[in-house]
Amino acid sequence: LSPMAEQVMPELQQQLELLEMRMRDTLESARFIAPGFNETLYWLRLNQTANQGSVTTQERLRPGYQLAQKYNAQGQHPVIMVPGFVTSGLEVWKGKACMEKFFRERVWGGFASAQYWLRQRYCVMENLALDPVHGGDPDGIKLRSAQGFQAADFFVGNDWMWGNYWVWSKIFENLADVGYDGSTMTMEAYDWRLGMALLEERDGYFTQLKSRIEAYHKTSGKKVIITSHSMGVIVVHYFFAWVTEKSNGGKYWVDKHVHAFVNIAGASLGVVKASSALMSGEMSDTVFMGGIGNVIEHFIPRKARKDLWSSWGSLWAMLPKGGDALWNTGADLESTTKNSDYDFNKHFFVMSKNEGEGLIINEVPMCNRDELLDPSSEPVVNEALQQFSSREGHSAQQLIDFLLKWGGGMGPDISPTKLHSFNYVKREKPSSRTWHDLTQTPLPYAPNLKIYCMYGVGIETERAYVYKRNPGEQRSFMDDNSSDNGNTQIVDPPFILDTSVEDPENGIIHGIKYADGDGSVPLLSLGYMCAGPWRNKESGLNPSGSKIIIREYDHRPEFTVDDPMRKGPFSSEHVDILGNVEMMEDLMKIVTDHEVETMEDKILSDINGIVRRIDDHPKGGLPRPKRRWRFP
Repeated sequence: LSPMAEQVMPELQQQLELLEMRMRDTLESARFIAPGFNETLYWLRLNQTANQGSVTTQERLRPGYQLAQKYNAQGQHPVIMVPGFVTSGLEVWKGKACMEKFFRERVWGGFASAQYWLRQRYCVMENLALDPVHGGDPDGIKLRSAQGFQAADFFVGNDWMWGNYWVWSKIFENLADVGYDGSTMTMEAYDWRLGMALLEERDGYFTQLKSRIEAYHKTSGKKVIITSHSMGVIVVHYFFAWVTEKSNGGKYWVDKHVHAFVNIAGASLGVVKASSALMSGEMSDTVFMGGIGNVIEHFIPRKARKDLWSSWGSLWAMLPKGGDALWNTGADLESTTKNSDYDFNKHFFVMSKNEGEGLIINEVPMCNRDELLDPSSEPVVNEALQQFSSREGHSAQQLIDFLLKWGGGMGPDISPTKLHSFNYVKREKPSSRTWHDLTQTPLPYAPNLKIYCMYGVGIETERAYVYKRNPGEQRSFMDDNSSDNGNTQIVDPPFILDTSVEDPENGIIHGIKYADGDGSVPLLSLGYMCAGPWRNKESGLNPSGSKIIIREYDHRPEFTVDDPMRKGPFSSEHVDILGNVEMMEDLMKIVTDHEVETMEDKILSDINGIVRRIDDHPKGGLPRPKRRWRFP
């Protein structure tokens, strides 16, 4: 060998060994995540993918392609895309322990992240957690959102073995079919863990988003279309409130720069499961991520999940909005609640009639003083625990009041409780604390703005819960809870789902009460603002009368060989809807202006009945928001 070869060969050998190790890890992950995984078929399909390039959707299932071919339809407005919760990647810029040597690799949303979760789950969680005091980066850790289209096109990877788990990629394909490219559309990903105010304070996200929109408007000469998914509706609404402040853009800025807002599967009133995640670390949102979700559920105890999620300001921003006037009227449960032992019309969380084995009934739950950010808050937290334990059920407002005092076991000084307001009795003046809440913050002054509410219906979705005192079964995980030397009054989390409660006739399965929705977001959150207050001038929440159009899509699942982990081109599940052919056709008409003037409401659900019943309820409906400006 030449001297240069002798120098290079050891390094090449080391790289090959590293590649071999990673391939073994990938296959090990696949066997665990996908039961029945066929390694031979995997290698065959992987080779086909490598030869064919990235996986694309068949032309017959791409409305953008069909519109371009039949009508020569072309995009007319620049498009800004804002993703939702957990569906975009996070990269390591500075990490601790297991993440130290993985500069700019993904700790969330990528091949490597699945392997990290399997091998170093607690280390990964340490790096994913935010500082509980200020809500930003912990010392020695710096994660940032992936950027560009790759941030949210696929959750894990564009190949068959991982189920080709697409997120926004089908929308990218269809936009490209009608002439879009990187100069006329953009994915504005963000760190979805952060509280809304910190997106701007830490990352300058809203300043950059404003600049991008202004640049597109200037270069194209046309207003932009903003489209969001899931939690993205809260981010966009917060942005509208922020940008219309006089110091940022002014009250006419949105009307000047934004043609339409397309709200896809928007959690406008938050998500019910945010409350169970913060209460006990029990959250089914991970289910839509397929096998990765199974890993998280299997390997990480409740307390560890609860502690991680409590540090994320975004989950607090997704707590149910509107208070008891919306969530405790029973308006969206009328068709499912009959003669049940549990009254979900009045209660958001119902305490189980079945106490767990080993629980001494007269024990009063207590907090772990060592975990409180401020030990002097111990009496306040213990009082909240005692009150919560003594009630038969809890309304939405009572539950949120408890969570704000308990703070996931860290007390009321945790950062997210300071960033967001949920006081629906004594409402605050408009500020960055209230902008996350669509029931308190009006739409911007934009009489020419069109808002499209597009979401799936017909899928059982979490709406309320049956909880019980934790009997202490997690004492088997002594390293993962706060049992404090055998003190049976300290169990963390103190309350857990009672999965033994079954009442299918009343929509209760494994202690969870279900109602209509898209599988992740209940119909009340998906459609109430669009069908109710935003169309009611007297509500004060759409002061300039922006036009609202509702498009609902029925869930029609089917199996497809090319996409076996998803539910077909007519699935309207929460993430699947980003590839729903009917939704895509509507979106393509909006961006191309093709027959868009003929687009009217398509309502398949009982959303109008829900709005009517809330308005008719003696304690239902929303008060007018506090005024931000006077309109012409």
